[in-house]
Amino acid sequence: MSDVSSSRRMVATLVFLISGPICWALQLTAMYGGQSAFCAFGGVELSLIRGWVLIVSAVTGLACIAGLVWTKHTYAVFTGVSPAGEQWGFLAFVMRALSALSLLAIAYAAIGAIMLPACAGLR
Repeated sequence: MSDVSSSRRMVATLVFLISGPICWALQLTAMYGGQSAFCAFGGVELSLIRGWVLIVSAVTGLACIAGLVWTKHTYAVFTGVSPAGEQWGFLAFVMRALSALSLLAIAYAAIGAIMLPACAGLR
């Protein structure tokens, strides 16, 4: 195995491990960025903002769930190889634990964004 191939697989494994927190970061960025943009334009219905929050949260939550359900396939997509037997138990546990925590954080962020007034602080 060449150094380039080894480095690529190491970085891909790291991205695989933190794919749940990446989904959460994408959700927070898209949700609050979109919400702030909608509020800055003014005249936007609150139902549109709440719909945006729900759609972004659902998409990122489903991406997180897909990683939890199809863990081996997700690893193979990121790295391009099947997982090694002696390391797979640890890698799968860490990825699933981080994804489960991120899924919970996605749900809590969505609930908070829906329950609180959308544009109150920006007016």
